Amino acid sequence: MSADDFDIQRFHFSLAGSGDPWSSLTILRARILRELHRGTNLANLATMLDLTLEEVTDQIQPLIDVSLVLKSDDQFRPSFLITDYDETQLVYNHASNFSKGLADILEENFDDIKDSYKRLDVSKEFPFEELAFLLVGGRIIDIKLLEKLTSGMRLLPPAPARPSPNRPNANYYFWMVEGEKKHLGEYGLNDYDLPWSSWRYFSFAQNLINGKPNSAREHAEKRCFEIVESKVVETPKALCAELGLPLVDSSDSKKFAETSERHADLLVRPYKQHEVSIKELHGNIKSGVHAPHSFGEFLCWYAHIAYSVAIDTLEARNVLPIPKERTQSAIWYREQEREGLLTGT
Repeated sequence: MSADDFDIQRFHFSLAGSGDPWSSLTILRARILRELHRGTNLANLATMLDLTLEEVTDQIQPLIDVSLVLKSDDQFRPSFLITDYDETQLVYNHASNFSKGLADILEENFDDIKDSYKRLDVSKEFPFEELAFLLVGGRIIDIKLLEKLTSGMRLLPPAPARPSPNRPNANYYFWMVEGEKKHLGEYGLNDYDLPWSSWRYFSFAQNLINGKPNSAREHAEKRCFEIVESKVVETPKALCAELGLPLVDSSDSKKFAETSERHADLLVRPYKQHEVSIKELHGNIKSGVHAPHSFGEFLCWYAHIAYSVAIDTLEARNVLPIPKERTQSAIWYREQEREGLLTGT
């Protein structure tokens, strides 16, 4: 694909961590990032885009300001993982095959997760099926496994610092892949502060439904924020009653953290067993040559694909119940300020 037939619909961005570079990204700058990744010099880039050199550098500067482009010896390079279509497909296929090991482990040990849930107070009001998608998908195979890969196995480095004028303390991984939206991984946890110390609103969901943002998740999150902002509720328990959501208090949170630890330890094993092949796969990607945090971003992306395909596999095997809205939420007490990718920073 040349710069002249660049199609932004073929490129997809994702962020893991804490930061907000989105306002600095435009279609033109995405196009510039792709060409800088390819090694196109500024003179040729200006010609491709029908811009002056000054106009090109003016477009690059905001990307430098948010730590997405590095300058060295008058050379500009993206500081994050970028893949072309063939590389994207290669990674997706590898991670999809790898995911079977994750699904097998979870299926084999699923009864233990269910039994652990029965020991929680929240189970008296909400059956396991009404929290399983969030517990297994969001809390174990997403957040806790990433935490294990980061601070436990240390295969995944903590998300790097990416300061910007508006977010000087930002720490996140970032990647740009050419392909389809499913190639980013189809599920994710949203995690929001509530006005009570250590209390969070969690929602785990399939991000897109028929190519569009999950409207059920968006509606549920909007309703929660509206109630919080209206100040008609004074406690997390009252908020749960208003929303009809499960409340995972301090005691339940600690108990389920032990369950998450135990099962994430099991899920790390396939990563240890396949560490060499995963690193070899990364070595075949161009970003591995020059992007300083490329491997971490690659593995974070790889893990999101792998656990998403594992979730689909568990659903197909009738192991993991997923609601028809493809989303579940809870009000959750969390003592640990940072989780997953940020635990080591």
